[in-house]
Amino acid sequence: MIRSLSLLSLRNLHEGHWEFGDGITVICGKNGIGKTTLLEAIHLLCEGYSFRTHTLSDLIGWNEPELILRGQLAESSSADRLYERALSVHRTKGTTVKKDGVLCKSVGSFFGTIPAVIMQPADMEMARGAPEIRRRYLDELLCFRHVRNADLLRRYRRILAERNQWLKQNKLGEAVGGEELFSVLTQQLIDLAVSVWKERLELVQEIAPAICRYYEMLAGKGDEVSVAYKSSVAQEGFSEEALREAFVEKMDTLDIAERLQGISLAGPHKDDLLLSLHDHEMRSSGSQGQCRSATIALRFAASDIASAHLVKPVLLLDDIFAELDKSRRGAVADVIREKQCQVFVATPRAEDLPFKANAKIVMDSQC
Repeated sequence: MIRSLSLLSLRNLHEGHWEFGDGITVICGKNGIGKTTLLEAIHLLCEGYSFRTHTLSDLIGWNEPELILRGQLAESSSADRLYERALSVHRTKGTTVKKDGVLCKSVGSFFGTIPAVIMQPADMEMARGAPEIRRRYLDELLCFRHVRNADLLRRYRRILAERNQWLKQNKLGEAVGGEELFSVLTQQLIDLAVSVWKERLELVQEIAPAICRYYEMLAGKGDEVSVAYKSSVAQEGFSEEALREAFVEKMDTLDIAERLQGISLAGPHKDDLLLSLHDHEMRSSGSQGQCRSATIALRFAASDIASAHLVKPVLLLDDIFAELDKSRRGAVADVIREKQCQVFVATPRAEDLPFKANAKIVMDSQC
């Protein structure tokens, strides 16, 4: 949980300090006043990245030279151990990150202590958007399962980028290092891909029952979702040896095509998390209500993974109730009560929420 947060010049929030407790905290105010920014600050302290931008300088308030963000995290309200987090981002002097008073290389070092799971209207794309969105979701959960997986994914992406660069240069007749380098890069890609597939297949096997359960709670019985890992290589039940053999065979088949197109055509970077309803892909055939139920189910399943492998996460709900019908609002409230996590809910109208809050942050007088 997050115990306290202080900020200076973070987007449209000029200055603020908050102390937080257990249960549900409602952040209430009109649109554009900074509710999402406060959720973003909490997420940044917990996860080590913003869910709205990849560039930290984007977070600095308008016409301000620097933003400062500090927070205290704990595994529970009764825990004696506090985790100190501090971040400053200056327009010209760069970024300073401290974790328990010790300087760190990047804000990503915050990850791995107290997880946070964000739910927002844009999550609809998780069910009906491009496969890249669902791969990103899977990889986030891989890091919840084992923090070391973050390094595995970084290494895979680096080798993939180097191999793609060789293929691109080879297509132009400018490849450096010749076939020997390409062979080394291909072998490294195979080794890392097998490791990523092994982790992803285990993850999907773990989360699929939870996704199905939460979806049924939200959508009702009779509208069952199925979950599977979609890959041209990796299949459920494959051993590491079988994965390796299948990928080597696939690479041999695609060798000419990859050289002609100048890009790697198979691997974990091409896979998808397949969500289906009655044997039809939700991505193409799901209704808005079905897609909303699926995306919320995916997020609740993510919180299960965090709880099982780290600690109970902080749940951040950014104005998601306005687009849900009464039945789905009630189902979300039931799950939140079941989880007993620390929850922050941003909304313009607190009276519309299907539960009572333990605390309320009022960001304008109209709330």
